[in-house]
Amino acid sequence: MRAPAPAPASRNAAARRAALEAVLGDPREAGNPLGDAAVLAADHRGELPLGGEPLLASFALHEDFVPREYGGRLAGLDEAAVLLRAVFRRDAALGRGYGSASLAAALHVWCYGTEEQRKRTARALLAGERIAGGRAAEDGLTATPGGRLAALRLTGRTAALVNAPRATGFVVVPRHTGPDGESVLLLHRDDLPARAVVQLSPYDVTVPRRIPAGELVLQDWPVPAGAVIGEAGDGQWVTRRVSQVRHALVPSMAVGCADSALRTVLTAVLAERGGVRGLRSRVTRRLVAGAFADLLAADCLSLVALRSLHLMPERSSIWSAAARYLGLRLLQEGVGDLLTVLGTDSMRGDDGLGVFHKQVRDLAALPPGPAGSAAALATLLPQLPTLARRSWTAQGRAAGEELFLPDGPVPPLNSARLKLAAADDGVTVLLAQARDGVPGLPAQDWPAALPDELAVLREQCRRLPELDPAALANPRAFALAERYALLAAAAACLGVFQTARHTGRGGFLAEPAWLLTALARIGVRLGLPVTAPGAAAGEDVLLAEAVRRCRAARTFDLYDTALGAPARPREKG
Repeated sequence: MRAPAPAPASRNAAARRAALEAVLGDPREAGNPLGDAAVLAADHRGELPLGGEPLLASFALHEDFVPREYGGRLAGLDEAAVLLRAVFRRDAALGRGYGSASLAAALHVWCYGTEEQRKRTARALLAGERIAGGRAAEDGLTATPGGRLAALRLTGRTAALVNAPRATGFVVVPRHTGPDGESVLLLHRDDLPARAVVQLSPYDVTVPRRIPAGELVLQDWPVPAGAVIGEAGDGQWVTRRVSQVRHALVPSMAVGCADSALRTVLTAVLAERGGVRGLRSRVTRRLVAGAFADLLAADCLSLVALRSLHLMPERSSIWSAAARYLGLRLLQEGVGDLLTVLGTDSMRGDDGLGVFHKQVRDLAALPPGPAGSAAALATLLPQLPTLARRSWTAQGRAAGEELFLPDGPVPPLNSARLKLAAADDGVTVLLAQARDGVPGLPAQDWPAALPDELAVLREQCRRLPELDPAALANPRAFALAERYALLAAAAACLGVFQTARHTGRGGFLAEPAWLLTALARIGVRLGLPVTAPGAAAGEDVLLAEAVRRCRAARTFDLYDTALGAPARPREKG
């Protein structure tokens, strides 16, 4: 199949989102194949929504997973994540099965593949095909040195791979039988032996629900020439850097799940149906505003993590790890609080509340999970002593405004600049520079306890030994990494607010209410007394904005996009 022509580089990200929303349609419409009713019915059947993938294919969403230089539309990972977020807002399984699983696997090729590997992967994705795999150290698959005609021979079976039964390409990471570690391989279905791809039962506990999955089973199979991504034996070097990119995508896409959950509950609140607490309840007002603030905070942290991969790749490891650990947690806690709002209807699945429960399940099923969260903190922890010595003071150099600008342009991803440890921190330093207040915020409302907490954290981390793996075994050190992640989220919110005010195009994001509420909730998680005199008024403003967006069918994230909106006609020239 011939690859479609690439979109012009000037295509506006907001227009692309509006066009996707027009294809996805209004989730409230009963006849919409990706509406709430259709997605819930598919969820009950244990299937993907009927017609969902063809609908996304008609929009050519798969072109957004291929860099522009290879014929696709991918420019910034933040743009790709927000497009997938729109699909996750309807159904996380559809978003993962159609897009994010292939994008995550293809990132190994875009970052460290050869020119031929990139061209072949681009042809497959632009033709609407799937790429499966990409998990580090595949369970049970080993590589042994081959003869003169084959560098490696594979034996064993992989772990469950999303989309394996229908994939044309596979990224696998077998362990070497010798001392050479592991390698990353790009395999093609046409080269594999017959029956090498085994489809797994949907009832297998290792298989993600409602998404086709399988495994590769090989026996002394010679790996074709040109299959290694990077160098043989450098698998850990490659996967750790690619994981830094992959992990930043998940919390951004998960914002879509929390968005739908909040909308479902707020719709029930406004309708005052059944046992749901109405807006006259102070508890309802506080929890809805809090869930909205948590969603915005998670989006700010995800925005910084994704844009830093393009703008500051040498320092992106800290923000990627912070977003991996904290982003999903903020969303889960905010959405979980909404169960109180539902009151006696909290267990009902009818009357529209089934969407809420489905999104709660989807959020719980997304990575990182407990092990991944611990791994994220373990990534942060060794970097903290260096950052405490070199950053986190008012004299530090802050990141530029482009890092905090939704829809701002970014350069192509330069994987050669990705580092596993950052030399300094231009985001959290914003808190240190705001110790005496922030322009645009009343002095009595600014939570000065947050900069003070950063100063305390700096002194504690300065006492940690640098580059000492033994620190990873200390629970107190892990607590320091968790506190850093929360302060990084607070700084990301502050950066978005300041940029919105300075550029003059932030709208609601330039108003103090959302920032103060988000910082107050982060402060609570840190155990700080950050309640400001204007906190109640700020929650009222945040609640009014949430109600406006709900009634107007607009998203709750940083982008405030119309749901199911018709795409605006493109300007000529």
